[in-house]
Amino acid sequence: MSLSTKQRILETARELFNAEGVATLSAVDIASALGISPGHLYYHFKGKPEILIHLAEAYQGEVEMVLEAALKACRGEGAMLETLWTHVHILAEEAWDARFLYREAGALALHHPDLAARLRRIAAGEREALRTMLEGLETAGVIVASPEVIDGMARLMTTGIGFHALQLELEGDPGPPRARVARAAAQIMLLPAGLMRRA
Repeated sequence: MSLSTKQRILETARELFNAEGVATLSAVDIASALGISPGHLYYHFKGKPEILIHLAEAYQGEVEMVLEAALKACRGEGAMLETLWTHVHILAEEAWDARFLYREAGALALHHPDLAARLRRIAAGEREALRTMLEGLETAGVIVASPEVIDGMARLMTTGIGFHALQLELEGDPGPPRARVARAAAQIMLLPAGLMRRA
């Protein structure tokens, strides 16, 4: 099944923003990369700001689906570090795919307050879900942590998920992106692993 023009515009814009940055590109650059006229792009989107909002909405939707599944999975017998790791890995993959949002968060927030508000909601949702999952691990006896430690851990993990892509780019790791994301997720999981109950 072929993608619609609107989907192709969004996918191409995301790839270009991740590769070259948001500030350096215009809607005309996106149209040119697709081989369509600027007018054709403007038929679907009013310009780059609207494309950015659509990409952030799509990212938020993906994150919310992952968090919903994670909260269901990390209950009762599913309250295990491995279950949490699976979902942290998926969240890290989603953040990698939308890394331009994190790389340029400050500049985007200055020029697009609605985008900044959406990013704050994404981070707050991740933090709350991670806190709930860590509480579930503590209740199940997998980890030992006070509510303050759990809250701090959820905040650190959220930051790690959101900004691991920047570290991966700065390190210049030549490995495949998915392998780098897996390593980043494993590093994030060192935090709760350090709280495991000792026999």
